Amino acid sequence: MSRPSAHPLHLSGDLSLRNISELHTRLKQALAEHRAIDLDTAAVESVDVGTLQLLVSATKSAAADDRTLSLAADAATPMGRALVRAGFFTAAGRPLVATLSSWTLTREAA
Repeated sequence: MSRPSAHPLHLSGDLSLRNISELHTRLKQALAEHRAIDLDTAAVESVDVGTLQLLVSATKSAAADDRTLSLAADAATPMGRALVRAGFFTAAGRPLVATLSSWTLTREAA
């Protein structure tokens, strides 16, 4: 859930190395203009480890500059599955990387 003061940044489609330059530019611009960013990943169709590395780096860079980059994903989505496969969360949604406390993995109610 986004905070009222956080700027939403909608991500969609294929987030892979083919598109990583565009994503990098969007993240840099959003963080330059806003103190808090909430990544909306609901429309992401696929994601690779290079994109996850970029998001980790952007999150850590934001924190170092007293900014926040938050990410929330449902476990059933491509982003949620990628976060579990990459070892950021357990399948039950428990975080495994303490330095990414602004990231959450949720489960939609059935």
